[in-house]
Amino acid sequence: MTTANQPSAGPRPGQNRLPHRVNDAVLETNPLHRYCADPNLAIFDGRYFLYCTDDGVDDWGTTVFSVYVSDDLATWERHPALDLRDVPWWNGDDGAWAPSIVRTRAGRYVLTFVAGSEIGAAASDTPYGPFRAMGHPMVRRGEYHCHTIDPSTFVDDDGTRYFLWGNGRACLAPYTDDCLDFDHDHVISWVPGNFREAIWLHRRRGVYYASWSENDARDPRYCVKYAMGDSLAGPWSEPRTLVRQDEARHLFATGHHSIVNIPGTDEWIMAYHRFAYNAHGRWGGGDGCHREVVFAPLRYADDGSMLPVTPEVGSYTRSLAF
Repeated sequence: MTTANQPSAGPRPGQNRLPHRVNDAVLETNPLHRYCADPNLAIFDGRYFLYCTDDGVDDWGTTVFSVYVSDDLATWERHPALDLRDVPWWNGDDGAWAPSIVRTRAGRYVLTFVAGSEIGAAASDTPYGPFRAMGHPMVRRGEYHCHTIDPSTFVDDDGTRYFLWGNGRACLAPYTDDCLDFDHDHVISWVPGNFREAIWLHRRRGVYYASWSENDARDPRYCVKYAMGDSLAGPWSEPRTLVRQDEARHLFATGHHSIVNIPGTDEWIMAYHRFAYNAHGRWGGGDGCHREVVFAPLRYADDGSMLPVTPEVGSYTRSLAF
């Protein structure tokens, strides 16, 4: 169940000349009860926060971001995060895609996001938003020899914050202290496996895990692969599959994920999207623009490798109350 809170941010000059597109259809097949994709699941102050694409508009055309908040992954509140009409540099092209979140050392919150195939940053004093966009993109269209989409964040054990992005090539660089920019002189880029997009990093027991999506988001075979390494610069192990479609259960295009650790435990949770589920099969349900977010527990083998995640019709729940 999701309850909505009303926005508080006002319009910017010329806002009514820019497109406004959002699909508020109610779905019964996922815990958010709506179309969502590209999830970044985080835990702040003992609550789950989900930053994602508000999906369900053809050609990925949605123009708003929301923040979803929960105590158990089952019941969710919806808060307004950012309307692209409030982004000073957005000209109306494309849509609002794939947000990510980072908490700075100073305790502020920075949302990175895609608008018009460029990556921007927006800041707030609270993880609930709303977020105020900066006056120019962090990464402009076509820079760093990749399609400039799908930002994510990695915080290493020493507290260093890293910015990641890219389609066709994965890029990684340290954030600046305020996380509103990154160190352009120390960018690492590489192409893991058959990398398409959605690079994600996490670390467990000294081992780095790079994970990403392969194939096109409209392809039922869209999936998540991963590799392991002792350094952010590699070398990385051979890719392995983390989650992929289950045709028998009509669960397709299982990809664009995030991974979060429950603080103080060795419990890990994976959020990912898939075509909106329909029991009658692929063409009765969603597609690459009509997706839903679900959650699953993430487990590890004795050798440190991640066990494959089996897609389920339902979604995992886990209360943060101890």
